[in-house]
Amino acid sequence: MSNLPALKQDIAKMGGEFGKALPGHITADKFVRTTQTAIALTRNIDKVRNPQSLLAACSKAASDGLILDGREAALVIDNNGDVQYRPMMRGLLKLAYNSGALKSLVVEAVRENDLFDYQPTRSAEPIIHKIDLKSARGEVYAVYALAMFKDGGIVHEVMTVEDVNRIRDRSDAWRAHKAGKIKSTPWATDWSEMARKTVFRRLSKYLPASSDRDDRLAQAAERIDEDYTFEIDAEPANGNAQAQVQPAAKKRGGAAAALKDVTPPKQEPAKGKAQSKPQPAQDDDPPDYDPETGEIIEYDGPDQRPGDDI
Repeated sequence: MSNLPALKQDIAKMGGEFGKALPGHITADKFVRTTQTAIALTRNIDKVRNPQSLLAACSKAASDGLILDGREAALVIDNNGDVQYRPMMRGLLKLAYNSGALKSLVVEAVRENDLFDYQPTRSAEPIIHKIDLKSARGEVYAVYALAMFKDGGIVHEVMTVEDVNRIRDRSDAWRAHKAGKIKSTPWATDWSEMARKTVFRRLSKYLPASSDRDDRLAQAAERIDEDYTFEIDAEPANGNAQAQVQPAAKKRGGAAAALKDVTPPKQEPAKGKAQSKPQPAQDDDPPDYDPETGEIIEYDGPDQRPGDDI
C-alpha cells in the first residue's frame, strides 16, 4: 500500500472543497477523517491507478451528504484501478428521513414462509407482512418498500424476484461477472441488498426531498450500478490472462466524466473494404424518464430503462 499516504494527503487537501458540498450537520473535518479511515480499509486500495477518481468518488459522497464509513456509503476499486462510490441502503434511508415528513419507512424482502398479504386497493393498509423468526423463512420471492407519512399518507412499491432480476440482467457488471471477466459484483455477493435498493429507488420518487438540500435523496438514489460494481478481474482457472471489461460510458456529466474520457477511438475502415452502415442508437427507455443511485423508475416490467440498475 505504498500509495496510501499519498491518497490520504490528497483527501486532506480537498477538505475545503468537500465542505462546500456537505450538508450543515457534517463538518469537513469529520468527512475527511472518516474518508481517510475508509480508504485504509478498502480492499484493493493498493491497486488505485487514478487518484483523481478517488477525489471524484468522495466528492459524490459529500454532495449526497453521506459518510464513507461502510454503512452509509462505501468505496470500491474497479478493474481499471479507479475508485467508485457506492451509496448503501442505510445512507439512502437516512436521506429519506431527513425530510422530516416520514412516520415510518420499511424496505424488506419477503420469503416463502412469511405471511405476506398484499392488496394494492386496500389503501389504508396495502401490505401486511409477518415474520416468524423461530422457523426457517425460506427463499426470497419478493421485495417491497412502504412509507407512511406523518399526515397519514402511504406510498408503496412491490417487486417480484423476476422483476428485480430483469433489472439485474441489464447490468454490464452482472453480464461481465456471468462471463467470468470480473471477479465479483454486488448482484452476486449481496443480492438482497441490491434488491432492496432497487425497490427503494422506485419508491423514492414519491418521497419528499431532503430538508437540507432538495436533490440529495434523488441524487443518491439514482447512482446506477455501473458506477460502482466493477472490481478487480478474477484470475482465470487455467492461468491465461482474460481481457478486462471496460465500464459503460457514464450517462451523465459531473466530476467523474470530467476526469476520464471513456469514448473509444474511432476506427477507420480497412482499405478496399466497404464500411458497414451505421446502426441507429438503441434506446428502448421510456421517453419521459430523466436519467446515477435522477428520477426513480416510473415503469414496471421489461420496458424499464437499462440505466435503472441499482
